[in-house]
Amino acid sequence: MFKPGITVWYSVQDLQQTLDFYTQKLGFSVTFHDPESSMAMVDSNTPGVLIGFSEAQEAVPSTSSTVFEVPDIVATRRALEGRGVSFQGEIETIPDMVKLTTFTDPDGHSLMLSEDLTQP
Repeated sequence: MFKPGITVWYSVQDLQQTLDFYTQKLGFSVTFHDPESSMAMVDSNTPGVLIGFSEAQEAVPSTSSTVFEVPDIVATRRALEGRGVSFQGEIETIPDMVKLTTFTDPDGHSLMLSEDLTQP
């Protein structure tokens, strides 16, 4: 019924600031940008997963998190902090399952890094 892939869509207040964050700080690439409609999309570097944005007068931060799996959460967090990404709290560990750490984009949308601990 569904095709592989997913697009997460956020309302943002400043489209260019958002694109700068997702490309310069997170390393994603722009796949679509229409300044006339104030819409854009980035490729998350995960096959079939895109993040879209619409500029709005008010952007209410999402209450759910978009989670990106990484091979080494400590190294990835350190690299992102070096690019100016601010994290909330420390890395949390659920033993034998996952490590998680949370940060936000310029509009306060919650994003997380995840490291799978179930694989050796």
